[in-house]
Amino acid sequence: MRYLTILFFISYLFSTGKYGDAFLNLGTSARNLGLGQAVIADMGNPTGFYISPASISSIKNRVFSLLVVNQFNLAEYSSISIATPLKNQQYVSFNFSGLIVDDIQVRPDLGLIGSLEARRDSIRNLFNNGYEVFEDLEISFTSTYSKLYNGEINLGLNYLPFEAPIGANIKMIKKELNNRDAVGIGIDIGGMFSFSLSDVFSFWNLGRFSAGMSINNIAGTHLIWSNNLKDVIPMQFLYGFSYDHPIKLIDTNILFLTQQNNLFPNQLQYGMELKIRKKLYIRLGNYANTYQGGIGFMTKFKKVKELRLDYGFGDHELGGAHRIGMELQF
Repeated sequence: MRYLTILFFISYLFSTGKYGDAFLNLGTSARNLGLGQAVIADMGNPTGFYISPASISSIKNRVFSLLVVNQFNLAEYSSISIATPLKNQQYVSFNFSGLIVDDIQVRPDLGLIGSLEARRDSIRNLFNNGYEVFEDLEISFTSTYSKLYNGEINLGLNYLPFEAPIGANIKMIKKELNNRDAVGIGIDIGGMFSFSLSDVFSFWNLGRFSAGMSINNIAGTHLIWSNNLKDVIPMQFLYGFSYDHPIKLIDTNILFLTQQNNLFPNQLQYGMELKIRKKLYIRLGNYANTYQGGIGFMTKFKKVKELRLDYGFGDHELGGAHRIGMELQF
């Protein structure tokens, strides 16, 4: 049963072509995963670059992020990121993500052996010596640059101040599978448009609305294998919206997010985060028609501006996936 599960897991998550970068869907933070990864319009998110490179804009401090995932007790995945603001509203980040599935057994098709005696001897040999094994290793390195622009739109009776970040990713993907390896380089470009609804309707405390879009794997990301085969990860277009509403009476913020991907037009991603007194975070989301969720706790130390610990949980046909993460501002 474990063997069949591994086969299904690999074919679902690590197949080439359209899903050649599927391991990156495991994300870069437990927070994003708990929100259904619907962070295309989540500005100031230091780990949202894999959805939109514009997301790192408006971070205030250097941020170190870590994510650890045990995927169905079959694979180990981790992601390490660092993001920092520069001068003139510019921002950069660097990320390394990797996944490994080990001890994958090679099961020969004994039905192809015509002789019953030879088939018997092969079975005996397998029981005595065990099966050959191999591993699947997938890694990526992503560098991100983003620039935040500010401006005003003349509405006639008043002006609408807005923020509009634009960003780009350059990512290198390397895969190793059963003595074969592949390498590819991809480019993403994304942007957002964000403004306060109070500036539009002249009412106090209406919250902030943001729209985002990103074109990922521009012109397709080509993975070239060592045996001269080639897989192409198709270009994808993502767009979505967010609404952040403060409830000042109880020092709470509620954030709604939604996102659409042209490669999966029937799957609407969405998430909601409740931030209570900037200490407790409760998250719900939906990704690929599966429910996600999580919780986070924020604290401070003398030499650390903020430390947030996150836990995320995702439902799946293969079982629950647990995610542990942290985000350190310094």
